Amino acid sequence: MASALRLNALLDHQFQPGDRLLCTLRNELKLLDGLCRTLGVAELSQFIDTTALELQAAVAMLGEEGRTAEVPEVDPATGQVWGIEDVSWQPVAAGMSTLEALEQHLRKTPHSGLNSAKVRDLLDELGYCTTLLTPLEAEGAQFHLALEDQG
Repeated sequence: MASALRLNALLDHQFQPGDRLLCTLRNELKLLDGLCRTLGVAELSQFIDTTALELQAAVAMLGEEGRTAEVPEVDPATGQVWGIEDVSWQPVAAGMSTLEALEQHLRKTPHSGLNSAKVRDLLDELGYCTTLLTPLEAEGAQFHLALEDQG
């Protein structure tokens, strides 16, 4: 099962889902976590929430056992089968340190063990995240990177 990340934010109990999947960040997560350790910032993987994939796996497992899984109701606040309180949230300020450090490092040292197309894609996805999160940082918002099935 292929997976990707989606940036979700929470401000004043208002859920703000990202409008795109971050496939390159997901695919290069191990390398990016290594860069984070080198740069002295929190690893990107610390901001990942796996709730959506865990729910999908549980429903699939029940189906394999021949049991019919009740489809949970969609939460009105999130539009998902999980609610705001079901997932982990991190302060935007903490994530911005990591995202900005990665972005600056990749701009200064574009090789970083990656080909130029991957660096370009990573910079695009990191830029997307920082653009969305920057105005929310001063507001005290929270966020996470939701791990989702691409299928």
